[in-house]
Amino acid sequence: MRGWEFLAEDEAIDAAIDKYGKGPTTSVAYCAFETLGDQGGAEYRFWFDLFLKLAKSDHVGWA
Repeated sequence: MRGWEFLAEDEAIDAAIDKYGKGPTTSVAYCAFETLGDQGGAEYRFWFDLFLKLAKSDHVGWA
């Protein structure tokens, strides 16, 4: 996604939703998948770390 490095987390989430039209976690995951070939790159880390943060906040428990 162009300009990702200038986005705050909430702006990045909104941009991902605008692009993919899914829920926040899914849309951010798609952004991470886009950069999968560059797993050590800064953009991949940004989207993947944001995905993990959203996934953890969605987690309610082990039941």
